This record gives sequence, structure tokens and C-alpha cells, in this order.
Amino acid sequence: MASDTRTTLRIVQVVTLVSPDGAYGGPVRVAQNQAQALALRGHDVQVFSGVQGEVDGAYFGAGVRTRLYKAVRLIPGIGFAGMAAPSMLAALWKTLKGADVVHLHLARDLVMLPAALLCLLRRVPFVVQGHGMIDESDKKLAKLLDRLITIRTLRASKKCFWLTPEERDSLGSFLGDHAASLECLINGVPSSDIVAAKPSGSFEFLYLARLQKRKRPSLLVEAANLLPEAVRARTRVALVGPDEGEASEVLRRIEALGSPEWVRLEGALQPSQTAARMGRASVFVLPSIDEPFPMSVLEAMSVGLPVVVTDSCGLAPYIRESGAGVVCDSSVEGLSAALRRFVVEPGLWESSSAAALKASKEVFSMDSIATQLEDTYHRVGRALRFPNGY
Repeated sequence: MASDTRTTLRIVQVVTLVSPDGAYGGPVRVAQNQAQALALRGHDVQVFSGVQGEVDGAYFGAGVRTRLYKAVRLIPGIGFAGMAAPSMLAALWKTLKGADVVHLHLARDLVMLPAALLCLLRRVPFVVQGHGMIDESDKKLAKLLDRLITIRTLRASKKCFWLTPEERDSLGSFLGDHAASLECLINGVPSSDIVAAKPSGSFEFLYLARLQKRKRPSLLVEAANLLPEAVRARTRVALVGPDEGEASEVLRRIEALGSPEWVRLEGALQPSQTAARMGRASVFVLPSIDEPFPMSVLEAMSVGLPVVVTDSCGLAPYIRESGAGVVCDSSVEGLSAALRRFVVEPGLWESSSAAALKASKEVFSMDSIATQLEDTYHRVGRALRFPNGY
């Protein structure tokens, strides 16, 4: 049946946290892109989330009902896992009664797990998407939460979306006999009106992500410093993003180089401003290890920005196959060699930029992601069985 002849769905999505600096990262951007694409298809979409700071009341886009509730830290010292949004629960409980399907961007935190419990109690069909955050853990709190609610939630879900083979295997270990609910769902990115311009004179290598240890922002500073002097003279490095513990190390590395003008730490940007900032750069660099499926890389590709990632990144096979950038090993020498290639190899920037745009439109199109979600929601939801709700 064609999607435009189907019943309009009442969709509820839930994600942990939004903030002006986009500190929660990829899962929020994924929820935003999905919600907007589904709303454009005429569905009734609401997104519930905790919030810190002042953000736009239409954060999740035109046509989407953004439902934000103050987030508080109930348990200090454990990052986002200690976040909760108590005032959200009553409103969510009421809304679930009329929902056809719920999409939980699941994490082990005190926003998402109570939301999952409400779905179980309300007996509303739901799907889960873990964004690589639900895996085997030796932490006592994680094990306790898994026994109490995480495993039950996964096994009760109508579909359990995975991004990478590693995530599929982790989720499968939790699901056991319920592994038939597993389904691959890649991240998509909307097309952009912004297109990066071919570098003229100097190359700006841009890191735009959370300043977090696993993402290794300071390695970019070190790698750029290893470039031959003639190459470095044509190179600039910009690091942009909210601090998650690594800003001091980045500054230490910069100061150790004598605080040169060719490298700078710019701070955080609002998510709505990131595409424009990428459009002013030459190459996007994410030195992370074991990064599942980074939205920042997809966003860079959507503006035609060539990318550099390590071989443990979940997007590495796509980038190699499409030619949208360079995949390097995890060493500082490997990263430096990748940077050097863009400065010295004629035609590499142009071919990578064209390939990045092509891949973002053909492989990571939000239209195909929305079609998959719409089909899944119709299969597992209750709209067709209960057209008038409860």
C-alpha cells in the first residue's frame, strides 16, 4: 500500500536531553531528523525530552510538537545516566493513551527508563533505538538497571533498531529468544542548502563534536603539528563543541605549541548553527575510536565537506566505498598523513566533496529512513486495528 494512502499515525518519540549547546549529541539530532521527516508526511508527531537551558520551543522542527521538561541531575558523578525529568512523566502518561506507536531513543538514564516503564504499563506498542548506548556493562548500576527494566523493555519492544554489527550482537545477547525484533536502521541526514566551497590558499580542518576523551580532539592538534612545515603553513585547525572533560587537555596541547595562530578552540555552537560552520571549513575530522555512526560526519557530508575518520568508526566502510573522504588508522601519524593528503594531492578535495554529497543524498537520505520508519510503525502500531484509539 502506498504510504500516502495510509492512516495518519499518532507518533510519540522520547529522547533524553536537549540543550542550547547540543551536549547530548547524536541521538537528539537523529530524533530531530526523524520527527521532521515524519511530520512532513502528514503524521502527528510529538517529541518528549528533558531540557537544560533555554532552547527554541519548536526545537524538533515545524509540524512537530516539541514537549520539553526541566531536566535535573538526581545522581551526580555519572554523567547523563544521572539525569531525570520528573515533570515529564505525567504528561507522557496522558499522551501515551492516544498514541499509535512510541519510539524510544533508549539509554540507561532516569529520563528514558521511566518513560519505557510507562509504555509497558500503558501497553502501547513501542520500538527502541539504542544508538550504541545499550551494550554489556560491568558497572554495578548498569547491571541493576538492566535487571529491573532495560532487558524487559528490549524484549517487549516491537522492533529493536541497531546501527552496527557490534550493536546488533550486544542487543541480541539481551533479547535472547526475542531477537527476531532486531532490525537495522541507519542514521539519515536531511539535504542542505549549504555547500562547502573549494579551499583557496589555506585548508581549515574542523573538529565539531563534544570535547570528550573517546573522541580525542587533542589528537587533531598533535597530528596537525606533525605536518611538514610547508604543509602546516597552509593549514588551520578549529575545534568546536561543548566540553565533556577534554577542553583543558586541548588547551594544554595548544599552549605547549606556543599558542600558534593556526589552531584555535572556538567553544560550543547551537545545533542549528553547525551546518553553516561546516560550510566554512575545508575538511571535517573526527579522530574518535569506536564511534558507532556519528551524525556530525553525516552532517558534514551533507554540505559536501570531505571527512576524515579512523578505521574503527562505523561509517568507515561507507566512506571508503563512496570516496567521501579518507579513513586512517588510530595513530597520530596516520591522522597526520590523512590531513597531509588533502593539502598536497591535486583533485582529492573535489572528488571527496562530490562523493560526500552523492552519498548523503543516495545512501543516507532522510526520505528512505522515513519510509522505513513509516512502514515499521504501520506494521507494529495500533492505528489500523484501533482507528479511533482506545
